[in-house]
Amino acid sequence: MIPTLNGATAGGGLALPEFAQLASQAGFVGIEYSIDEAAKLVEQTSFANVAAIFESHRILPAVFGLPVEWRQDEATFQNGLKHLPALAKLAQDLSTTRCTTWVLPADGSGANLSRDEYAIQSIARFGQIGQVLADQGIRLGLEFIGPHHFRSEPERVWFYDIASGLDAVAKIEDAFQLENIGLLVDSFHWHTSEATTMDLASIPVEKIVHIHINDAPDVSVAAQLDGVRLLPGEGVIDLQAFLQTLNAIGYDGPVAVETFSDDLRALPPHEAAARASQTTLGVLRRAGIEPLRLV
Repeated sequence: MIPTLNGATAGGGLALPEFAQLASQAGFVGIEYSIDEAAKLVEQTSFANVAAIFESHRILPAVFGLPVEWRQDEATFQNGLKHLPALAKLAQDLSTTRCTTWVLPADGSGANLSRDEYAIQSIARFGQIGQVLADQGIRLGLEFIGPHHFRSEPERVWFYDIASGLDAVAKIEDAFQLENIGLLVDSFHWHTSEATTMDLASIPVEKIVHIHINDAPDVSVAAQLDGVRLLPGEGVIDLQAFLQTLNAIGYDGPVAVETFSDDLRALPPHEAAARASQTTLGVLRRAGIEPLRLV
């Protein structure tokens, strides 16, 4: 598996060159990054210069966040979609083949869509996005969101766990004849959706686009808050079982530490990144998984 740094954990305010350097110095092998930022750097300098950022720091451009705002009105969506082909081509040129976005259980746009309206709109938009990404050999990972506080109106909930997430993926792929849609599985959302290792093992490995790893404080599942997380190994999630299950089904891609923490944000970026690296590498090794190293 590929230890990867997410900017929410450390270095989120840094420019791409500094973020890549931070991750590399902390011991990570990959980063999640903004393809929009990479494209602007290409315009300002050159493609060779952007590629050299990753090469010089020996860091993989593992995953980019979906640069299309699909949650709002149709005009906003279409404006973002028209820029996606060029951005996807850049990602492919940088050898990034994974793109991700988070999906709230129910519509959060302010339009107050019903469950069916939200599902129909989202499926149509993810299908169009998936077609563009497929042209460049890029997979799209949808992150289900588990905490109970996002599900206060059950009748409006589309999906929030592995089973319903896989159902959504199947509907998108069937509607648009695609094969490049899958899930981003986050250990916090796995925990808060009350999933099991059997649920995790039920995911076809080719449908796991990306993994987020983090931990949860010692409170009930119903009381867990999305914005309050711990570094891997510092909380109550059974990360050993989580990682060993992924390993058993053959997942060997990026594992990005994503921890929302006021304590981490108060630290200098290099200290936060070092702590995140130490804990991430620690839980991987305790699970019997030797992290990827670039040689």
